[in-house]
Amino acid sequence: MAEQKSLRCIQLPLVNLQLLLPNAVVAEIIAYTRPEQTGDGWYDGLLAWRGVLVPVVSLEGMCGREQKAPGVRSRIAIIYNLSNDDALPYVGIILQDIPRAYLAEEDRMQAVTIATDCEFLIGRADMMLDQLMIPDLDAIMAAVKKRMDN
Repeated sequence: MAEQKSLRCIQLPLVNLQLLLPNAVVAEIIAYTRPEQTGDGWYDGLLAWRGVLVPVVSLEGMCGREQKAPGVRSRIAIIYNLSNDDALPYVGIILQDIPRAYLAEEDRMQAVTIATDCEFLIGRADMMLDQLMIPDLDAIMAAVKKRMDN
């Protein structure tokens, strides 16, 4: 019997797309709270979380897409910076709804190479009717760092 390869993930609902990330990349999901130090455009500002100021962003805004005002079901996904940057250990991504657990199984998914108009999305994984976008966390962190340095 062949060993089935799977990865525990979390599906993150945005306005018009769904992100897919491994559970290990997500530090915590919190209720949306307006940042104390606000920003503009795709940069929502800095939010105090567990003694650290976390920049909060709208991935739709970063991609030049429609940004919806956060509602009562909105959340923030606190994402680890995989580059181990002490100056930017986390980033928060605004979600439009409550995320859900997702078991990504190799034999039930199809990886799709896509041409995207957004430099912050690097791929897509299709499973039945779901089209789950894979974000480029390195590009997101670099853009956030650049925005904070200005």
